[in-house]
Amino acid sequence: MSLRSRVEARAVALRSYCEQEGYNTHLALFVDLSRHSGRCRFMAWDFEQNRPILSSPVSHGSGSRRSHRRSAYARLSNEDGSHLSSVGRALVAERYEGSYGIAYRLDGLESTNSNLRSRCVVLHGWSYTTSLPIFPIPTVGSFGCPVLSKRVMARVDELLRNQDSVILEVFV
Repeated sequence: MSLRSRVEARAVALRSYCEQEGYNTHLALFVDLSRHSGRCRFMAWDFEQNRPILSSPVSHGSGSRRSHRRSAYARLSNEDGSHLSSVGRALVAERYEGSYGIAYRLDGLESTNSNLRSRCVVLHGWSYTTSLPIFPIPTVGSFGCPVLSKRVMARVDELLRNQDSVILEVFV
């Protein structure tokens, strides 16, 4: 199944959730961690037009330094120090400029990602993450953060700066 098909199916449920809970009903972000990291698996979704705005590869957590492996598929954890990605819905919170440039803090909304903020898992760009698919080569790993290329992050930042209470849904 294509990324668009998988996201389109999830977008219906997420929009309903956003309406009920008072979150943004114009824009959502999705990451499909079931896909190879060298493929497009990040998508910004326009709820009003029911279509993607952009898609790209996105890095995932690759584990602690001792067990760091360059894996194309994500292992999952919500534990501090795991340096692995978490699944679930998260609120895209405040914007800031950090060591990787523009970034957004994430507040996990489910038991599977409730520690995102305390783990310092944020949405950010990095010059070593690709903008274009490089399959079968995997993207670089992170310490749990969804990491976009600098170019894609700049575009996502443009989208997010005009919106409040946007949800990022990470799924497998």
